[in-house]
Amino acid sequence: MKMLKELKEKHLKSNCALALLAIVLAVVVWLIISMTQYPDAQRTIAHIPLSKDISGSAAEVSGLSLINSNVNEVTVELLAGKTQVGSLNNENLEAYIDADSVTSAGTRVMTIKIRGASNINYKIKSIKPAEATVVFDKMDTREFSVEPQITNVSVVDGKAIDQDDMICEPSVVRITGPSGQLDKIAKCYAVSDKRLSLDSTYLLSTNQLELYTEDNAEINQSSLKFSDVSFNITIPVRTQKEVGLYVSVIDAPDNFNTDNIKFNLSADSVVLACNNSKTEIPDKLDIGKVSLSEIKPGFTRTFSLSNRLEGSEYENVSDLETVTATFDDSQFSSINLTLDKSRINTSNEPDKSNYDYKVLTERFEITVMGPAEVLSEITPEDIAADVDLLNANITTDSFSWSAKFSCKYDNVWVVTNSKVSVQRTKKQSDNT
Repeated sequence: MKMLKELKEKHLKSNCALALLAIVLAVVVWLIISMTQYPDAQRTIAHIPLSKDISGSAAEVSGLSLINSNVNEVTVELLAGKTQVGSLNNENLEAYIDADSVTSAGTRVMTIKIRGASNINYKIKSIKPAEATVVFDKMDTREFSVEPQITNVSVVDGKAIDQDDMICEPSVVRITGPSGQLDKIAKCYAVSDKRLSLDSTYLLSTNQLELYTEDNAEINQSSLKFSDVSFNITIPVRTQKEVGLYVSVIDAPDNFNTDNIKFNLSADSVVLACNNSKTEIPDKLDIGKVSLSEIKPGFTRTFSLSNRLEGSEYENVSDLETVTATFDDSQFSSINLTLDKSRINTSNEPDKSNYDYKVLTERFEITVMGPAEVLSEITPEDIAADVDLLNANITTDSFSWSAKFSCKYDNVWVVTNSKVSVQRTKKQSDNT
């Protein structure tokens, strides 16, 4: 009985071993058949990058570069040996564009190809996407002027930013990129949107550069490289003030009240600026001078603000260039009077110790301006004429000279342009 039991156990162990061996042999056979009959395995690999490297191609020989592509990565289905297919991935495979057929700049639809992992035999079944729209162009480097642009800078009351003197350093930038894109650049700005309120000149730093076309469309900078990316903008702040305008009356008698003369101006004020913070801008600006004897009905004169401010520390920051002054004659009338010789005198005669001076004009016709009520009472005796010969360069003994007039009224003046005839006579010496 014991012997029968031992025989059964031995037989059972032998059958288990045989079964296990059969299974191992079946697997080995299956692997051998699989490797010989079906040696390749299929695999899908995603996120394979599309290279822009076209080295050695006809496009590179033509001086072109692959500037842009609407495809950045692809997904590939491929076949490779079952023992090697696991070694393929998106790090040792690369998508590329065959640029051997490209010799000129432009946009083209090109077939995408795969390269890499040269030590592994594999076959591409599909590439998705299969094509890419790419841009070829020549790379170039050009210089562009940089202008400052500030959007959120203000100044305190009484101050202004001198836009014309605002500068940017560096003032030029070298930009490298596709020729076609560089051709579009019309304006280059160093931009800052920093919010400031200034009362003096300020240095502002920025690393923001914006490019625009002639039509003010902003240009994408993704394919461009810059020589500088840091800029300093000097913002000059100056004193500014709106000042009134007036015309000065000169050559008036001492007793004449020039406040009686009123002018209607084409502009009443102008905005002046000054870079010197120690210089005070006046409340009013004298735009020109008019001799009293010139002022009569219909008088008008145009004054240039540029000429008036030339050589001064003030700058006209208004759009106003000229101002026209017109005499307001609404309160005045004129009459004609005749002065006799007794009302005409000479003064400041040169070399008076050797010469005598005599007025030859017997009667002098003059036009007198003033309020109508005053002119109704005025007589020639109220007016005196003075022939002032100070600094006169007299070369003949008989000559004509302008006269200055005075009146006992402070609102009456003479507008005559006629001259007085004067004779110079050498004095007789005491020895003759």
